[in-house]
Amino acid sequence: MNGLILMTRIPIPGKTKTRLMGLLTGEECARIHYSFLQDLFSVCDLLKHELDIYITYTPEGNLSIIKNIIPKYIESFPQQGEDLGERMGYSINKLLKKYNKVVLIGTDIPELQPHHIKEAFDVLDDKDICLGPTVDGGYYLVGMKNAHDEIFNNNIIWGKKSVLEGTIDIANRRGLKVGLSSKCRDIDTKDDLKIFIDKIKDEKVIWEAYPHNTVSFINSLEEDRINTLQIGT
Repeated sequence: MNGLILMTRIPIPGKTKTRLMGLLTGEECARIHYSFLQDLFSVCDLLKHELDIYITYTPEGNLSIIKNIIPKYIESFPQQGEDLGERMGYSINKLLKKYNKVVLIGTDIPELQPHHIKEAFDVLDDKDICLGPTVDGGYYLVGMKNAHDEIFNNNIIWGKKSVLEGTIDIANRRGLKVGLSSKCRDIDTKDDLKIFIDKIKDEKVIWEAYPHNTVSFINSLEEDRINTLQIGT
């Protein structure tokens, strides 16, 4: 078995998905993040016999907010570290003591499917590191077979467009072989949400695990806000 880590904030109003505020209230930002988690757990249901799965959460949050939706086969532990890089490194290193391959993913990618995660583990067959690019220049997934804390260098400005490029540059300078898995879109902005809605409407898209909860949340919004997203104004 290999190990998969879901890295999340606890969805607390005003603490999560804040770049969506203006379109959504703080409470709604927490609700959409909660929906992302529910849909990701549906993806995990299709992988649970192939992987051991963990969720690591922001320690300042209260795990009880999401505990009732975490499947019993998923173990949880709090994040440790001063910044995002340190927290990712800590989580991956923790599992590398037990598994040959470890992949860590974010939890705000409702289009993520089981094949994206399987692909990342396959990339690690002949690469030292796998990165899953996001359309904004970051990455939603990082996997490795041995600890390489140097790629989480604190000179990288997390959340900026240079993150993927900077990470690959560090790996190359260390002689590490990097492979990329499929590109996905995380949901950070109004435009991200609009493009996700367009994808949901695309009948050519085949879903292994349809993001029912996120779609239901979007459908619960007032019609004028949904129309704003649909016409991209």
